[in-house]
Amino acid sequence: MTAPSERLANWPGSEEPVVTENDGSFGARRIADPRSVVAEWRAKAEAHGWSLRETVIAIGPQRGHIGTPSRLADKFAHFVRHGAIDGFNVTPYLIPDGLDDIVDLLVPDLQERGIYRTEYTGTTLRENLGLREPLTHRSAPDRRQAG
Repeated sequence: MTAPSERLANWPGSEEPVVTENDGSFGARRIADPRSVVAEWRAKAEAHGWSLRETVIAIGPQRGHIGTPSRLADKFAHFVRHGAIDGFNVTPYLIPDGLDDIVDLLVPDLQERGIYRTEYTGTTLRENLGLREPLTHRSAPDRRQAG
């Protein structure tokens, strides 16, 4: 095993980070002093012997659910059966490879448990969501007059 100090020396950004202005848009977190955050992360990485990847995973935002497809499917099935959720919005941790894992591994496990569709009966999104037909169907001339 590589010594922690040697592993940290291999960090791509072992020198000071490039600091850019972050206005908090698009869900970005504002950090008052990015250099102190980097120093804190480096100290934790050295103390635990983490690589850069291990550091990001350990310290990064802990959103969502982590586990094997089978364990996640069990967890989601429990939530569905107890009325805690009625749908899924799943985003892969790693892109694009993680999407393949969701489609090829997680979705079939959810389908086996009967909590994810295997087919759609409607021909439109509106039908598949159980929504009524629109009240009016305007023709092209009607839309021009309304605008």
